[in-house]
Amino acid sequence: MTYHHILAAYDGSKASNKALEHAVKLIERRQGSKLTVAHVAIRPPYGFAGFGMVVPVGYEEQMKQQQANLVRQAEERIKELPYAKVVVLEGAPSSAILEHAKQNGCDLIVIGNRGLGPIREWMLGSVSHHVVQQAQVPVLVVK
Repeated sequence: MTYHHILAAYDGSKASNKALEHAVKLIERRQGSKLTVAHVAIRPPYGFAGFGMVVPVGYEEQMKQQQANLVRQAEERIKELPYAKVVVLEGAPSSAILEHAKQNGCDLIVIGNRGLGPIREWMLGSVSHHVVQQAQVPVLVVK
């Protein structure tokens, strides 16, 4: 099957690096196909219904720096590809990935699987699991 626009989820983890490598290989074999590497910036809430949270000095700057480093890593990996770009999304990772794929006509989502195990996945949730369950296009989960 030929894919015209692949969306690769990227968070800098070992699993997402493997997924990005796989997506790049797919694109290299299909001249003219587009690759979008999506990094989801997670912003924790600073307050909950009547409860506040003290944000450590420099926290926001550290988060921005980490995000910039991840974007640079992804850009470095795809710099030779003619139809590739990195985007930064916001929100819950699985929802942001699915929404971007839908709005931009992506026909394949490539995502890494960290292998949380059944109990941790049940407690914490799994981005790849949610994407697989909710996606309306094929999803390739790279281990």
